[in-house]
Amino acid sequence: MKPLLTTLALALLASPAFTQDAPKPGTEKRIEELERKLDILSHQLEAKETGAMPVAQEQGRFGLGAPASKVYESKGGLSIGGYGEFLYSNLESQVQDGSRAPNERSVDALRLVLYTGYKFSDRIVFNSELEFEHGGYSDEHRTGEVKVEFAYLDFLMAKAMNIRAGMMLIPVGFINELHEPPAFLGSRRPFTETRIIPSSWNENGVGIHGDLPGNLTYRVYLVNGLSALGRGVEGETEGFNARGIRGGRQAGKEASAAGLAWTGRLDWTFMPGAMVGASFYSGNSNQSGAGPAIITTLVDFHAEYRANGFQARGLFAQVTNSRGGVEALAMGSAPREVGIKQFGGYLEAGYDLLRGGKQALIPFLRWERLNTQSEVVSGVVASGANDQTVLTAGVNYKPIPNIAVKADYQKIENRARSGRNQFNIALGYYF
Repeated sequence: MKPLLTTLALALLASPAFTQDAPKPGTEKRIEELERKLDILSHQLEAKETGAMPVAQEQGRFGLGAPASKVYESKGGLSIGGYGEFLYSNLESQVQDGSRAPNERSVDALRLVLYTGYKFSDRIVFNSELEFEHGGYSDEHRTGEVKVEFAYLDFLMAKAMNIRAGMMLIPVGFINELHEPPAFLGSRRPFTETRIIPSSWNENGVGIHGDLPGNLTYRVYLVNGLSALGRGVEGETEGFNARGIRGGRQAGKEASAAGLAWTGRLDWTFMPGAMVGASFYSGNSNQSGAGPAIITTLVDFHAEYRANGFQARGLFAQVTNSRGGVEALAMGSAPREVGIKQFGGYLEAGYDLLRGGKQALIPFLRWERLNTQSEVVSGVVASGANDQTVLTAGVNYKPIPNIAVKADYQKIENRARSGRNQFNIALGYYF
């Protein structure tokens, strides 16, 4: 089968030389698209022969999920996709130290997201993500709000090098780019990928991305930096604190660019179903223009394997904030309590009991360890509540690949012995 496909591909690629003296306009682009489709087909055949399944079947193109990258596959004009999720949570009254707290139960229309894109031509594409949280309300504005998660223009120049500009997702970890509910096993996103690696993390900038020989993919962007001090305005950046750097995201809203940052990632799919990679972020988080720089650096290493119904993920991330910059902050202020060293990681594994069918039933287990105050500056006492271990056990059922029904139980412990276990049920979908 593969020799036949190879012969056909060579014949199709060579045919313009016999039918015309000079290539017609657009021929080069059509050849690139044919090469891409043949490459996908060859990987599918190889996966079928080895019993493996493609890495992240929910993944689309250029680092985004399938619904977020629909515009790239369209023939032109407007493209629409989206996803949503509902979450029931039951936070137990039993506290780790033996005391009791009020039982907390909630049902949340957690997210409704619309992807809208427009393909101006084969070379120029606009793509965006609009998000409604908590039934149309946000944590900051109770009267309702819509957020832009990304909105950028892609200038598609060649397979190996394309230019992207606008508001972009920071390409770190698994979840920040691939966050559609069917793309991850648990009812909630991993703690590590919300507290150590902020999610969702988007900033304004410009950069390049592409596919390299040897099944390598990359993205490198120059973006506005985080804001460690915040901006002190309700509903805007709150700044760093003891729980991590998440509050420093500027999210594209009149973002200060006194301090810039570099971010990027490199992934290698070395065999069907197996991928390893690393990502980074580094820049000045002091946007005030006064005092020493606060250099924030995040590095993560990740790997994923999927074959014969089995799937596994592993990720380790570390954050550092320059000691001198944090020590210069006001005594007693929340940003001064940020960890100058933070770490987190998890191992996750699941097995599809219905493998080979149209449905999926995946029991899974995930173990996490994280600490947002692994090391702090003098005068700050690290809270044991931020030194956590989380064990999640659950099941993920997919009646079709686009829909996931999830249930899991989380055993949450910390060094302050204030952890409380939690039961979750989630319904997620994408289109």
